Amino acid sequence: MSTDLDRILEIEGQAFPKSPYHESTFRYLYWFYPETFWVYVGPARDRRKEEVWGYLIFSKEGHLISMAVHPHYCRRGAGETLIKKALDMFSLTRMWAELRRSNHGALAFYQKTGFKIVGVIPNYYEDEDALIVQWPPSPPILHSEP
Repeated sequence: MSTDLDRILEIEGQAFPKSPYHESTFRYLYWFYPETFWVYVGPARDRRKEEVWGYLIFSKEGHLISMAVHPHYCRRGAGETLIKKALDMFSLTRMWAELRRSNHGALAFYQKTGFKIVGVIPNYYEDEDALIVQWPPSPPILHSEP
């Protein structure tokens, strides 16, 4: 895991410069979620070998704990492939994540993948609210008149 972990830490720092996870957090997540701590490997930029493009960590209940793709490989299907594989492999009927309100790139990605904003957690990141995105979005609650 150490070679992959070095690459994951690099991706993490670029994807989440305000609050990247520390190496010890990734080691804990790998220990706690060994079946759902995935890396996406694709051809390196020079095409001579392969390298980690991104990662996905989630619970079997569908909580997307962390996900990132290296900026050089964004918009090439890695993130969408990881999410679709997770939904299929574990027959998830729901998946959700928290993201910074200011993370417009992540929000656009999730919305493109079929997620919708279903809630807000004030001050989740101490200095910023979190948006809760979910797939599929919760159906609207219908109220009937008595």
